Amino acid sequence: MLMLSKKVEYGLISVLYMSSLPSGELTTAKEISERYRIPGELLGKVLQALARADLVEAVHGAHGGYRLQVSLEEMTLGRVIEAIEGPVRLARCLENPGQCGQFAA
Repeated sequence: MLMLSKKVEYGLISVLYMSSLPSGELTTAKEISERYRIPGELLGKVLQALARADLVEAVHGAHGGYRLQVSLEEMTLGRVIEAIEGPVRLARCLENPGQCGQFAA
């Protein structure tokens, strides 16, 4: 069974929350953190990762925050996971077949 990390879970919660806001409206990490009882520091890192992947937009300044940059229709679970955890590999052997017992040497 595929288990998602807490960071991915927090990312998905954030994306879904942002999608429920009126178009273009900003939210803050603090708002999401308090609403869903997510550790603020960890959520900040997750939101930064989503921003680096261009899935959300980070708006800086006194009235800044985050908003979706990609609609839910265009976003995939794989993109969210990859933004937060890095490249997805379903089997370790695919990364380095030479050191895998599943492949003949």
